[in-house]
Amino acid sequence: MTQTETVNSVIKPIQERMATWDRPVITAYELGVLVASELDTKPITASLLNEVVRTLSSFGLISPSKDFKPGTVFHLFGRVKSQAKEVACSVDPFAYVSHLSAMEYHGITERFSKILYLSTPSDQEWKEQADGRMEKDLKPNKESYLANKLPALKFQKFERIDGMRVELMRRSHRGAFKTIKSPSIRVAMIGRTFLDMLREPDFCGGMQHVVDVYREYAGTYLKLIVEEVSKHGTAIEQARAGFLLESVCGLSEPQIDIWATSVQRGGSRKLDPQGEYAPFFSERWALSLNVPTLSSSGESLED
Repeated sequence: MTQTETVNSVIKPIQERMATWDRPVITAYELGVLVASELDTKPITASLLNEVVRTLSSFGLISPSKDFKPGTVFHLFGRVKSQAKEVACSVDPFAYVSHLSAMEYHGITERFSKILYLSTPSDQEWKEQADGRMEKDLKPNKESYLANKLPALKFQKFERIDGMRVELMRRSHRGAFKTIKSPSIRVAMIGRTFLDMLREPDFCGGMQHVVDVYREYAGTYLKLIVEEVSKHGTAIEQARAGFLLESVCGLSEPQIDIWATSVQRGGSRKLDPQGEYAPFFSERWALSLNVPTLSSSGESLED
């Protein structure tokens, strides 16, 4: 069978697969996997895949995305314009929406960020997960597929999608996330989102906004917050959570008292990790209350 005949034999089934594709874009790697699955044990070459891509493009079924490296990501014909977060979660299969973007999704902020915040694994972890994904997708054909220099599943750094700035954070210890079907995204769980507010408030609208969100919504999600902070929060993050839940929100929970028993005193402890020290502190939580609206909640160092 000639290459042209092979291309013609796989185009229709690939069209049918793409018609039910649950994501707004398809990557060159995913197209390679589709072609490989149709050929079964027959070898797939780079020239064959290129011809498939050319044919699909000539039919108007796919078009290259201008936001990514040429030839790596394609928009599918006839799809309603997708949100940046859908495209991002399609291109990076291990990323999820986090921080202020997750707060927006969960409805705990009224801010509409002009930045899309995403969390994805660190370089080594990403490579390990990608290797496992390729093993699953390509099965015994993986070695020959890669030997023929076909597109592998690789990390892509992208800074903007459809004009929206993307803040892509590489994290070794990512939190729990859930997969949403419509829109097709992955998003941090609500408990993790509250922990991220304490850990990186600058990516969550700033510490004052974090305080306001805790004050308004922590009561609703108290058990989830306490569970997440207890399992994955550091001692200083537990102290920050304890102060906000107890002193700002007026909430109580047995686990909060347990956090208080392990408070470590020291000169580097601040409520806002990125802020300057303030001359007001919480004795119980050994924290500098370096958020202006909370100075009355603590004791003055000058007293």
